[in-house]
Amino acid sequence: MVPCEDLVGSRLYAVEVSGWDNQQKFFVEKCDLAWDDDSGKQIELRRKLHDNALLFIRLSQTDDGERSSPVVYEAEWVGTGPNGQNQFRLSAVVPVIREQEVSLS
Repeated sequence: MVPCEDLVGSRLYAVEVSGWDNQQKFFVEKCDLAWDDDSGKQIELRRKLHDNALLFIRLSQTDDGERSSPVVYEAEWVGTGPNGQNQFRLSAVVPVIREQEVSLS
């Protein structure tokens, strides 16, 4: 991940990340999500994850003070940062509607 201070126009959000690590252990970890129009959404975690691991990410703080709902992302390992943490690029997961489900509606 490019350091956020080097990304012009990047935004940082405090988030809570949960999912299963590469040892299939459930975890919850707080970190910052860096969001830039060019490089997309990226996070750094202490945990190692399988490539394409599914993560649940929710904002730690909201404007109205209520808990936000988690959003599902797929994680792609980018590398190891200077602090030794694992860097991941996030892609939104889009539900797939099967043809059979559509015909039942």
